[in-house]
Amino acid sequence: MKLSRPASVCTNGWRGVTHYLAPRRALNSRGREGGVRCRAAKDASMGPKRVLLLAHGKKAEKPEFKEAYEWLEKDGHDIDMIKTGSPEDMAKGVKKMVTHFDDYDILIAAGGDGTVNQVVNELVDQDAPRETCLAVLPLGTANDFATSLTIHDDNLVQAMQTAVHGVSKPVDVASANGKAFLNMATGGFGTEAAKKTDSDLKDKVGGAAYAITGLTHLTELASKHAKARAPHTSHGSASEWQRQESGKEGGVDQWEGDLLILAVGNAQQAGGGMKMCPEAKIDDGLLDVTYVQNMAPDKVPELLQVVALGGKQEDDLSDSIKTMRVPWLEVECSEKLSINCDGEPLNDQKYRFQIQKHRIRLMVPPTAHELFEDSRDLEDKTRQKEKEVDAQAPAKAVEMLENLGM
Repeated sequence: MKLSRPASVCTNGWRGVTHYLAPRRALNSRGREGGVRCRAAKDASMGPKRVLLLAHGKKAEKPEFKEAYEWLEKDGHDIDMIKTGSPEDMAKGVKKMVTHFDDYDILIAAGGDGTVNQVVNELVDQDAPRETCLAVLPLGTANDFATSLTIHDDNLVQAMQTAVHGVSKPVDVASANGKAFLNMATGGFGTEAAKKTDSDLKDKVGGAAYAITGLTHLTELASKHAKARAPHTSHGSASEWQRQESGKEGGVDQWEGDLLILAVGNAQQAGGGMKMCPEAKIDDGLLDVTYVQNMAPDKVPELLQVVALGGKQEDDLSDSIKTMRVPWLEVECSEKLSINCDGEPLNDQKYRFQIQKHRIRLMVPPTAHELFEDSRDLEDKTRQKEKEVDAQAPAKAVEMLENLGM
């Protein structure tokens, strides 16, 4: 694969990590390099971008990725690439990237949900500016977050086009016990499936591997007694919450019962396509919470079908799925609860989930409007694209007739 011509190549003693360094820019009037911080003001129409690309080593060998990279080069962008060979290498590479934020317009995370999760945690840990602009190139198994954004892994060239020419939107970053996540934290079925899903099975059947693995471990699924606290709201369908006295965080409600499945969403889907939080918006400053109380094990497969459809069926199982929307949530279980936090396993008895509103920016396609509360610019761009297509239709029709000799 042909890479952009680097001024030097540095491995820094990291086995499996190659860091392609672009030439230094001239210093500006303040003595800093003239690079532009990743920011929304850099519109897609303003020409080539300075791109920092983090690529998961194994997945970056795919022909589809190479094709997308070649498109990025041909489109005239200035590219620095870090290609990692292991999770440890990736962590070191991300930390190295953080120190170069001011040099780049866009940071592209090329990998699965886990890769995106690592990048986001480094951004938060290193106190990256809120103007930092992240883009996602889906190379993983389920790619739940990218799919929620209507960025699909079957057309990586189009995904790369979105990365540099999409719409820059401010998005929230959630956290579980201080561990950041963009998509969703799940406990119960989704967690056990993610922990036990075989890598070979994931390679063969993609995101469906999570559902297959989960269905084979249903007998191991058991509820845990839990207590929960959250700010007083209408709580959606969670009518069994009880009001506590007002504290320093305002009115706080509490709930106690047996917890079978828990999903805390910044975005909408997890587990290879299950819409656990189908109404979540990634820019509203709130967490969407879906939880299921105890039920008979033989009802769980049917329940999962309901969850996969977003819980929209009108039946008894839908009634067992409770939802709420809050800025924070505390959960304490009788024993440790395994949580899958965008691919990162956590195992604690107590959890605090919270949200940072508009923590970073994200490059998205206009078709991602359902994931945003403020989607006017995306809808406007969609209508503009439709008008452009309509305007081109007569000329294309004439061209087709000419090609047919008519």
